[in-house]
Amino acid sequence: MNWLERFLLPPHCQLCGATADQDELCAGCVADVHVIDTACPLCALPNDDHSVCAQCTKQPPHWQTAQSCFVYDGTVTQLMRRWKYGKQGSAERLLCEAFYDWIEATEFTTEATAIIAVPMHPHKLRKRGFNTAYQLARTASRVLKLPLLEHALKRDHLTDSQAGLDKAARQQNLLGAFSVTPKGLAGHRHVLLIDDVYTTGATAISCAQQLQNAGVIHLHLLTLARALPPKHDALPLST
Repeated sequence: MNWLERFLLPPHCQLCGATADQDELCAGCVADVHVIDTACPLCALPNDDHSVCAQCTKQPPHWQTAQSCFVYDGTVTQLMRRWKYGKQGSAERLLCEAFYDWIEATEFTTEATAIIAVPMHPHKLRKRGFNTAYQLARTASRVLKLPLLEHALKRDHLTDSQAGLDKAARQQNLLGAFSVTPKGLAGHRHVLLIDDVYTTGATAISCAQQLQNAGVIHLHLLTLARALPPKHDALPLST
């Protein structure tokens, strides 16, 4: 929308087309963003008391703490798909701004001394042109004033898409997919690992195993959004 169109026409929500403020999102689409208030501290699955969930009690993950900002549904899902697959710059800006604001609003703290983004395979990165996890990690680096280690973790194998696979199949798909470059890790032993969406945790597990093998002793996983398993009670949430 150029300046003349903006002057003559009211802005519209980029998702549903309803009238919106500043050509962004309408009140209805904003209300469909669900912030995770309390969750399992190991897998970020929403609950009502910050307790460790039954699955993590039975099988603790390969990291010490995990958090997600939003539930992966509704507006967040639409924006992520428009950014990730539609290469829509406005969706990227909205999600990165929301990520920045969440970190500030929650007064997010971490023992990490550096940030690492879940990497993409170079072939896929060239095809898409950007890595959503890296863009989010850059945002976190700015607000937390922590260095972003761009060459510490790399993706060695071009794996099949994870979409539609269950947790076991995802883990099998990712065997040997990642490796750590000790020089890139630069001796950091407390790391904040960032990805866009936590679905089954298979990708983060694969990354965490390699980082721990390389000497990382404390890993905090942070994702923009958390996908919910079927029939999961997503409360308590806020908008």
